[in-house]
Amino acid sequence: MPNQKINWKKIISREYGVQYSTMSLNSLSYKCKFIVPNPFSEQIYIPEDGNESCYMDEKKWNSLVDKVNKIYIENINNYEKFDKLFIQTGNEYVKVAQEISCKKLKNLNNKELRSLYLEFQDKGLRYSPFIWMQFIINNSIANKTKEILISKLCKDSKKIDKYYKIILTPKEKASSVKIIELAVLWKKMTDEKKNLAYNKFSWIPCIDIHNNPWNKEEFFNYMKEISIVKVKNNLSYESVLKQLDVSKKERQIFDVAKRSVYLKDLKDDFRRQGVFYGQILFKEIARRMNISLKDISYLLEAEILLFLDKGKCVSKEVIKERKSGFILFFDSNNKIICKTGKEIKTILRKFGFKNDKEVLSEIKGVSASLGRAKGIVTIIKKVVDLKNMKKGNILVSISTHPDYIAAMQKASAIITEEGGLTSHAAIVARELNIPCIVGTKIATKILKDGNVVEVDANKGVVTILKK
Repeated sequence: MPNQKINWKKIISREYGVQYSTMSLNSLSYKCKFIVPNPFSEQIYIPEDGNESCYMDEKKWNSLVDKVNKIYIENINNYEKFDKLFIQTGNEYVKVAQEISCKKLKNLNNKELRSLYLEFQDKGLRYSPFIWMQFIINNSIANKTKEILISKLCKDSKKIDKYYKIILTPKEKASSVKIIELAVLWKKMTDEKKNLAYNKFSWIPCIDIHNNPWNKEEFFNYMKEISIVKVKNNLSYESVLKQLDVSKKERQIFDVAKRSVYLKDLKDDFRRQGVFYGQILFKEIARRMNISLKDISYLLEAEILLFLDKGKCVSKEVIKERKSGFILFFDSNNKIICKTGKEIKTILRKFGFKNDKEVLSEIKGVSASLGRAKGIVTIIKKVVDLKNMKKGNILVSISTHPDYIAAMQKASAIITEEGGLTSHAAIVARELNIPCIVGTKIATKILKDGNVVEVDANKGVVTILKK
């Protein structure tokens, strides 16, 4: 158990079960030192507002970020090698998951199923650290790009915002971009093309093992709700570079920033497709354990292996408790421990966590899309909350992803706790031309449904007008 003097820093919060939280926890540990330059085990997942939040030792996290920046940002020529390895590893993960999904799993014995499960886990763990690495690189290169623009444009915020958007519009398109562009043509598409689109993108909602892919009706309704109209820009990337009179090094930084935005979205393509195809394997193991797909996502790898080896199952009472919230961390022997119920508060105290709520009338973050707006707050902490979003309200969330797009279109402004200048929320908000402030860290904790706020994305400030 880590020392309670650790200064814990919240990094992300997601709708993950135990199985995928374990994968994420392992991704920055010594198991992934092949790509992670400063691996560490001082990490913990704790339940917060129906999600699992990942906290890390701030010193260890900052050390990792500094090391990654030194390798890939300060020495920008190294990025190409990382890029190729990222693509290769992601493709291998999806390929193995696809191959497993095509096998007649019901005809296999438990030993054979165990072998496939370990193969899937191995490829998943080989790929997962690239998600973290790209997360760090993307934020750092985006900030570096902004710094260059500020230095050249003398803080002309409108011009900076315009050029920034052009620089960070990727040449290649991941699925989250393709599906938006497809939605613009949806009404004119034939039934055959619509069905092909469904077969191509039905996996997008698969955030974790227990998140089902879209059925055809859900997909069609989703596509009907999206109506993003892209703002035409007469300036090309090359003309922006010419106007800025960039050096060779600055050109490299901008090129990597543009490419990195594509990889930021592509990392979710790989991960969600892996989860989508992997579901078939987990469904078969769950069937043999006489539990649901959602239940098995709350099991540790060791518990699944114990069943496949000896037929021993974790009790349904334990699984039920984990669904209500769990805490996940490494012990002194680098073994992952999962605790639930009353033990959570005890462990959090030992880890040095406090439960002090701040009382604020103003929230600050990073300006991701300029503008100002006033409105009523709608808090979106999980996908199930999206139905609460009303037109003209202020969307406040931990982060956003493709599932949120229809709700984001209704918003007069967007506020997120996580994310940077190239986060999903930032990019979509710029496409929608609505104000957006990201990286507030505390928005969903301070704001409540029904609060009236003013969003000043020119200054990166949210003012609470009425509670």
